[in-house]
Amino acid sequence: MKAFQAVTEAIATEGLDHLFAVMGDANQDVIVDLGERHGATFVHTHHESGAVGMADGYARFSGRPGLASVTQGPGYTNATTSLVAARLHRTPLMVVAGHASLRDPYNPQGMVDQSALAKLTTEANVRLDSVHNVDYCLGEAFRQIKVRKGPFILNLPQDVQQTEMPDPGWSYRPMYCSNSLQPPRTEDVEEAAKLLASAQRPTILCGLGARNAQAESEVRALAEQLGAPVAVSVLASGFCADYPQYLGISGGLGSDLTVRTLAESDVMVVVGASLNEWTTHFGKILENGKRIIQIDDRPDAFGWFARVAIGMAADARTAVAALADRLGETMAAHQPDAGLVQRIQEQDRKLRSVRFTDGDATDPRRAALYLEDALPKDDRILVLDGGHAAMVCTKVLTVPRAENWSIGWDFGAVGQGLALAIGACFARPGERVTHVTADASFMMNVADFQTAVRHKLPLTVVVFNDNAVGQEKHDLIHKKLNPSYADMPQADFAKLAAGFGAKGFTVRTPDDLGEIDRALAFEEGPVLVDVRINGEVELAVSWEIAKHLS
Repeated sequence: MKAFQAVTEAIATEGLDHLFAVMGDANQDVIVDLGERHGATFVHTHHESGAVGMADGYARFSGRPGLASVTQGPGYTNATTSLVAARLHRTPLMVVAGHASLRDPYNPQGMVDQSALAKLTTEANVRLDSVHNVDYCLGEAFRQIKVRKGPFILNLPQDVQQTEMPDPGWSYRPMYCSNSLQPPRTEDVEEAAKLLASAQRPTILCGLGARNAQAESEVRALAEQLGAPVAVSVLASGFCADYPQYLGISGGLGSDLTVRTLAESDVMVVVGASLNEWTTHFGKILENGKRIIQIDDRPDAFGWFARVAIGMAADARTAVAALADRLGETMAAHQPDAGLVQRIQEQDRKLRSVRFTDGDATDPRRAALYLEDALPKDDRILVLDGGHAAMVCTKVLTVPRAENWSIGWDFGAVGQGLALAIGACFARPGERVTHVTADASFMMNVADFQTAVRHKLPLTVVVFNDNAVGQEKHDLIHKKLNPSYADMPQADFAKLAAGFGAKGFTVRTPDDLGEIDRALAFEEGPVLVDVRINGEVELAVSWEIAKHLS
């Protein structure tokens, strides 16, 4: 057995059976061995950033670790942006990376210090320098991804890959402990329960940590005990969506009602959310001297954005359950606020009362609302990407469950969403995924749309097309600079889709919105809808976010 075969045996034993990769000379043996000997599904992508992004999307929507492979040198550097995005999303993801032979220090593709770059992007990597440390390297890799700490890079030098294992009878044995859920301290639970028992207007705010911990039923039990509304960060949209007092996304990408309700509360339970500027709408929801109970399994999550009254370093699901149980012992369940429930129900009417500005193309808000109504309510899966268009869609589009939602801008990078959506298709076989994006975002990685066509994936891509980098164009106008520098006339996306072998539709005016219904009626293979939007329409929050980013 050679070293690379030991690695593939470990990967197969751990159940990683979907490989997203771009093949090169330094990873081709790994790819073929995983496919031929272990039966892995191999998805050959067009760009390494797409390969890692698809593995990221697969992990987000399957709940299992993702697996990607890149070759050495430029293949490795091409994956950088997607690696950082996966790290910020805390996606469990292994990247098997080819590496220049250690015996060849003058190999031009070895000029990049891959270990140093991995430390910068993921803070988690090893290089297999010898067949004698195979067990150590595999233990480090699976320890990282099995406890959901984020991506891990396993660098495999070409010469070491081909070295025979010293023990001909070697077999893989896990060299890590299973993830043990950290319980809260008893004194923290007691103190938090006392604070909540005295609260007049308690609220709950949940983020990615709550979603990853699958703490939805526990959070809902706590909310019902307190009679408290539940809001979410943009990464956790849909979490507790069927709860009558579900407020939706907190911050500028949510509703005024959500921001106002959270701001007026006196005690807020924060579960797996960082309280960053975007979630708190630049601190607005932290006003009025409220007391904060923060639950997070990251020990460095507390106190950066806001002073917390009680910080509970614990697994979200375990801590919320303990808190709900303790409250149930000391207080009767509160009734929901009927007035708030009514105001939540009225939000949709208010959203639809906006005065549209269509011009020569469709108002993006009109198009987003049409799409919200046209998509199936109970089983829609959404992946959003883009700049200003993504802001519009985030304020309008909803999902029934948090596991049916993801966005592409964890790193603030546009262009990530298509790969995430393709990965989602492999994670949820037989279910259609809708990817809503913008023209510049879609064009950034458009080559991998052909990957979706090649695999006949149930993927619907809706492109909000203003023939520009829309957010930047609005910024230039506010700065009184020439906005034409942001113009970017695009191709005919419907014809482009047809050229790839997919079906394409075009919406030029509101009268054409029925084309969305025709696109959604397709049951097999990829479909693309080119929605020409009025780029002059700008959300109020757009410039506010831009100013805080500058």
